[in-house]
Amino acid sequence: MHGLFPYCNLTLAPDRQGFLMKFALVLLVLGWRLRWLAWRNTGFQKQLENRNVVMQWRTFAGKPARSFHFMPGKVVSKAGIHGKPTVTLNFKDAGYAFRTLQEAGKNQMAFMEGMQAGNIKIEGDPGQLMWFMTLMKFIMPGGKK
Repeated sequence: MHGLFPYCNLTLAPDRQGFLMKFALVLLVLGWRLRWLAWRNTGFQKQLENRNVVMQWRTFAGKPARSFHFMPGKVVSKAGIHGKPTVTLNFKDAGYAFRTLQEAGKNQMAFMEGMQAGNIKIEGDPGQLMWFMTLMKFIMPGGKK
């Protein structure tokens, strides 16, 4: 695989590598959006009151992975596996994760269908995932002001 990293010895198929990068980018942008909302949106800030939750998103293989630490007044996003997440959202692979996140904008049942099929697995406190789903109204462009 050449492209952006010509000196890396990657043995992944080109479209699999593309999905790894796409999923990693979606997680990075999600982190930026969450930080911005924690800084600028009073409704979102109210949702963070009394929270201390680490949500991790990853593939079954562990890469890519990103954690989001929600706490009063801020969200901290970090790449990689977190040592003690409150809840982890595991996707079958990066391609599936990317497609599911695209679909979730149109079909809110996409996550539930993935869980029922065994393509998405939750570890930890599922109540915190349900709380995160209530934040979608803020995260989506054009959401609550």
